[in-house]
Amino acid sequence: MLEVETASEVGAGLVPALIPSEPAPVRAQGPPLQAWRHALAWATAGVIAGVLLSGLVVWRLIPRTLRPASMHFSAVTNFAGVQTQPALSPDGRSVAFVSNRDGHYNIYVGLASGGTLVQVTSDPNLKSRPSWSPDGTRIAFARLNESGVFDVWEVPALGGTARRLILNATDPAWSPDGQSLAYENLATGTIWVSSASGANAKQATPPEPPPFADTEPRFSPDGRSIAFSRKSDGPYSELVVIDLALGQSRQLTHDNALALSPAWSPDSRAIDFASSRGGTMNVWKMAATGGEPEQITSGQGDDAQLDVSSDGRRIVFSTFRETINIAQMDLNAKPGQQNAKLLTTDPARNQLAPAYSPDGKRVAYFSNLKGAEKEGIWLANSDGSNPVQLVQDDRVNIFPRWTSDGISLVYPSAVSPLAPATWQCRRVSASGGAAETLLINGTNRVDVGPDGRLLFTGPQGQPQVFDPRDNKTETLGTVPPGGLFFFWSPDGRSIAYMSYPKRENDPNAGIWVDDFKSAPRQVFHGWAVYYARGTQKELYVLEGKPDLNGILWKVGWDGKGLARTSTIIRIPYIYNYKVGPPVNFFDVSPDGNRVAFGTQEVLESNIGMIENVR
Repeated sequence: MLEVETASEVGAGLVPALIPSEPAPVRAQGPPLQAWRHALAWATAGVIAGVLLSGLVVWRLIPRTLRPASMHFSAVTNFAGVQTQPALSPDGRSVAFVSNRDGHYNIYVGLASGGTLVQVTSDPNLKSRPSWSPDGTRIAFARLNESGVFDVWEVPALGGTARRLILNATDPAWSPDGQSLAYENLATGTIWVSSASGANAKQATPPEPPPFADTEPRFSPDGRSIAFSRKSDGPYSELVVIDLALGQSRQLTHDNALALSPAWSPDSRAIDFASSRGGTMNVWKMAATGGEPEQITSGQGDDAQLDVSSDGRRIVFSTFRETINIAQMDLNAKPGQQNAKLLTTDPARNQLAPAYSPDGKRVAYFSNLKGAEKEGIWLANSDGSNPVQLVQDDRVNIFPRWTSDGISLVYPSAVSPLAPATWQCRRVSASGGAAETLLINGTNRVDVGPDGRLLFTGPQGQPQVFDPRDNKTETLGTVPPGGLFFFWSPDGRSIAYMSYPKRENDPNAGIWVDDFKSAPRQVFHGWAVYYARGTQKELYVLEGKPDLNGILWKVGWDGKGLARTSTIIRIPYIYNYKVGPPVNFFDVSPDGNRVAFGTQEVLESNIGMIENVR
């Protein structure tokens, strides 16, 4: 087992050259000479034998160093917990990565061939995406701040004092000459390029309509292009390349799946990336101009978050095993005695967004099995027993909400989140049967009022209402840009919405209530991960913390009675495909006694390396 030491203890321990293990070359073996003489009696066989002997002689005359070596896999890490987002140093000797081996997500550096690790950062805030400077002396990375926004930081490669370079940014990547950094601007969801110090930033990609965002930029070795992932809601994204001189982009994949972590070949002619196009996440390779990808890995886990060495001979990547299930806690339990009970235990699918029925006896949710099965709607008893899949078809079906009578579920449905024009609002009976379409040109979230009216986000981000009784749609008013997760009040006279923080100490971040008659009220200030509506004119808010231990609060719709509960809910962060702020969709039972939420029951990841990649 590898040991962790500080940089001062290791010193030059990371300096020795990497000497990869080289598999023994395969040598052709010929039959005994006597067998050849016997075979020469046959003319045809003699010709064949001559050809074989000639090939054998030529093979043995080729210098061993010129023979193609076999691809070789080795484990770089073998720890419990999460080791992910590996980045090879420019000389290929060392690898930087994120690990939670100390209980928090920090940056570590070690030799790719094994040995002692150096812990480069040591604070509880979530870290992601380490990236080496071309001279190998510095590592840029993203760090989640106390306001719930990532910033780009820089730290010496063997540890030391880190400094913040760019605010409201994530996924940094160095240019080949070390003079620039590419990153995702979190305020715009676009790729920007700045100087290495973070100054003189310029936008590289134009903004896309929500929910799309451009992330994970990577410079080509010739510095002319940037490959990046265009992300939508859920496990869906595509690979895109932009020509920096011309400002023109081209989409390389059209798989309606995940495409992540692009890594260029040394000649800038090919791109390795992770994709769920074949079911589970694996490493694929395709020409930078597009075409049919070639599969590189085929393991049972999710192979993602990869990097390629500067000579193109090695690929490092993370192999994930993660499952999100739904758990339940008693809100009346005393502090320290709140034990989560699992409501779902599916080892393959992720279970998300629980919603209690009006009588509190059942819970609805949706599942996903990325790359292998579209999202579907499920229903179970409130103790998790008797789970039934209500909806499973060739569409993405998510975020079920109950009608006030508890008879039906209403949910958004689309061909794909990558095709937002296909969103519809559908309704299905809780007892099963065919779903009916209530509204076309819908959105990816919907709530049902006490009178059956549907509340959803309009095309310009404004709250709209559809009444199934007369099939009419109206706009309630306007909300500030970025308002999301609309919920009706219990009496249907006002709505609540959430605003994610867009910058550090954003005064508009939190939960708002609006009746569109008087000025909107901010009932919760700060980083809200998610919130849920109570039945007695109260709201429950999960406050985010950078160590991912969320705090549950309770507040009235009028902003009065704000109180912190004793409940701490862990906020999942899915490293293999998550971009953007952490989130945990939860709901509170109608009697206010229970909370159902997502929990990561399986979260393991280690780093592997393939050598002699061709």
